[in-house]
Amino acid sequence: MTKKSFPPAAFSHQGVDFRMCYTYPAADKHKDMPCRGRINPLDPMTGKCLTKRQLYGKDSDAPVNHIVHGKDPWDVYSKREAAANYLISVMVQRGLLSGVAVSVPDEDADLAELARNYKQTLFDIHPRWMKSTVQKYSSQYDIMVDELAGLRAGDLDDAAYKQLQEKICRNAARDATKHNTWEYGEIPPSSARTRLFLLYELIRCLKAEGVSIPVAPFPYNGKPSRQMLLLNRTDHARMIPDAILRAICADPVIQGQAEILADAGLRIGECTGLLFDSLRWLDTSQGRMYYLDISGQADDDGKRTELPKTKDSYRVVPLSRELGEVLAHRRHEMETKYGDLSLRLMCGQPCEDEFDDSPAKAAAWESQVRAQISTLLRKPSAFQAIAANRVYLFDKRAQDAELYSQLVAHSLRRNFCTGAYCSSGLNSSKIHRRMGHAYKSLPPQKATGLTPTELRLMCLEKHVSHTLYHSANPLRYDAGGPFQATEVPACCVELTLMPGESVELTVEDTEPGTVTRISGEGLIIQQLRRDERRNVTYDYGLLSSEETTAVVKKRKLLG
Repeated sequence: MTKKSFPPAAFSHQGVDFRMCYTYPAADKHKDMPCRGRINPLDPMTGKCLTKRQLYGKDSDAPVNHIVHGKDPWDVYSKREAAANYLISVMVQRGLLSGVAVSVPDEDADLAELARNYKQTLFDIHPRWMKSTVQKYSSQYDIMVDELAGLRAGDLDDAAYKQLQEKICRNAARDATKHNTWEYGEIPPSSARTRLFLLYELIRCLKAEGVSIPVAPFPYNGKPSRQMLLLNRTDHARMIPDAILRAICADPVIQGQAEILADAGLRIGECTGLLFDSLRWLDTSQGRMYYLDISGQADDDGKRTELPKTKDSYRVVPLSRELGEVLAHRRHEMETKYGDLSLRLMCGQPCEDEFDDSPAKAAAWESQVRAQISTLLRKPSAFQAIAANRVYLFDKRAQDAELYSQLVAHSLRRNFCTGAYCSSGLNSSKIHRRMGHAYKSLPPQKATGLTPTELRLMCLEKHVSHTLYHSANPLRYDAGGPFQATEVPACCVELTLMPGESVELTVEDTEPGTVTRISGEGLIIQQLRRDERRNVTYDYGLLSSEETTAVVKKRKLLG
């Protein structure tokens, strides 16, 4: 067996010399095209690699390193000409080349044919698009190519470009399942937004290649219609009654997965990608507490990847103690029969004498969970109960259609997020961390994760909050014990005192308007003093900041 040789490390195209190198990044090993090639054009004057400053005008003297992805080095090498054409066209525009014969279609070229031939190059230029994104964009790109039929490159001026945008939006609205009406200036359906983005990228890149297109492409910036704004505010299924959630979580088909989605607010891909070892626990002053370590997700094919949706999606999420105990007991039962399952998917299923967590099984299971949750939420009784929570009614038919479309598995995550903002008492930064939302204002997470103390406080915050499994639990301490203060703010604190023992309590309000009540059997309660604290900053997410309510300057109102 002979070892397959590597392709050449240098090549020439249209009189320009290029260098190539090939790598297999660990982050891309799960993708269909795990090989990454870097193409660098050489300066015709010096023979050295061009820098990003020379070619793109960026503030960097690093080599260009134009990325091309492929299945292996030879696959990358086969795509070199398309990448070289792009780099040469940029070199011509920057004045780095003169007299180079670049194949430039004339203004009579059919725009649809240009787009069809340029598809692979456009997608190669954007290697950071995820696999699911590429699949979605590819199908919409083909539809967009059909909509370009009959247009010549030279005819695409500003007016024609605007008409093309309208054509794309109206076609998408006609095929939409919900909002099938559209007027220019409004936000178009999601499929149209994708095609408009691809059109913008296509025209921009074709012009960079040297194609004679008059228009300077501009993105379409639509605004939501008044009805769409109202529907988004009233019928997004952000608050689901607890009784309905408990019924969904009790469904025997999806019981464990639905409980995790409702109690932890995970994305369904993160839930499918949970390992048995993702369930962790620690002992606290209130007993054993449980949490989940989110370190990846399952892709559309059911394969687990260590790459989450955003870098902030690497996180830990507390669980209700009752759910944690059930999951830990299930793991113990499964490992008794199948051995160590630490690195196996939690969503796997017993299959005869083995444990099946293959990608196909995980993908099928995720589809089943999605479908079952939607079915349960859309049952007439559940739908009516959710619709009864509307703030107001203005168009029942449109609102029912909007609400019906929103009752999907992701509704459990939206419900969790709403509860976190409205009743948890957590500030906004903590909620962003718990949800795994990207938020630039937050400092970057530490590489080591949370400390044991931070984990303990996070779990206790869950313990003293209302969940599907319990009302807000009190913090229980012995008055003579080691704790001189509560570890986290709580609605109720239970102290155990010995007969004849006395204790002095200092109660600190965490929010304005708090009422303090002390009760017990055989107690003599005496209030020593009540101090009014000034200049207190409350950081609860729903309380307005001081700058919002403070009077900056007093003056007469203008008539």
